[in-house]
Amino acid sequence: MNLELLKKEENCYTLPELLDLYNYYIKNAMVVISHNYELLYYTNASDGDKVYNESTKSVVWSLELIAIANNAFKNNTDYVILDSINKDKRRLFYKIEHQVILGYLVLLEDSSNTFDNIDYEMLKHLVNSISKILYLDQSKNANRNIQSFYFSLLNNEYKSKDILKAKMEEYNVNLNASLLLISLEHASFTENNYLKLKLQSILNVSAVIAYENNVLIFMNDEGIAKNMLIEFLKENHLTALYVKKIMDYFSFNVYYKALAELLKFLNTSDSILNYESDYKIYLHFFSGRFSLDEIKNYIDLKITKIYLDDIKNETD
Repeated sequence: MNLELLKKEENCYTLPELLDLYNYYIKNAMVVISHNYELLYYTNASDGDKVYNESTKSVVWSLELIAIANNAFKNNTDYVILDSINKDKRRLFYKIEHQVILGYLVLLEDSSNTFDNIDYEMLKHLVNSISKILYLDQSKNANRNIQSFYFSLLNNEYKSKDILKAKMEEYNVNLNASLLLISLEHASFTENNYLKLKLQSILNVSAVIAYENNVLIFMNDEGIAKNMLIEFLKENHLTALYVKKIMDYFSFNVYYKALAELLKFLNTSDSILNYESDYKIYLHFFSGRFSLDEIKNYIDLKITKIYLDDIKNETD
């Protein structure tokens, strides 16, 4: 290995810094793809082909390209060289992994930088360095478990319905999952504290995520221990919104924002545990088009409560 390169690498702490450094030694255009098929970083290619240019422009790798690579990796090799995408411009796919697949490093061949001339020892070292960066980033998102999937939903990381479907199958997502959204406006929360442990003791919890000023509790069934939950919420000065079934996964980040705004609106009421089904007809008001003050002109919580009580009691 090049000692000068290793010394320079000591000052690289991010993926862009690392790839920009190695691009001086490995002249081929390079792309790093996450396990969610998202382009994390790429170096410019002056003669990139149509597929390369479309992928870098959309910042997401297609399922077709990933499927081609996955099929090629069935022999458990570290890297494969493919001409099935473009016979005139081969790709080198290198797996980035640490216990699990973290992503891929993809190199584009050109006439002046063929794969026959690559320093594969240097390339392997680069992949190992990338894996450390990605693994540390992944660790922040619960080590690629179901919590990582939900966190990706919140961040709108799945750019197509095909990719979402593939990830839901990979994580074996419960399509009947319910959601409890808790406002932290008057309480504090960290992932490993009492709140999470207590919630797990009274609910069938799949994942708990602290996000913005809320906590999202994804549950594996529709039932909740209502009395115990209300007591817990009351003790900790919390307000919650219960969603019996998550209906929209692809636009979940938009759905979440509407639910979060609704919960913020409901914080002004005396109700501790609220049900999304009771306010479904109002949900579009909370899509970001109106401020909470404007919404108050349309929705009176006292009248809404009377209306809901009438429905439950079947009164006129």
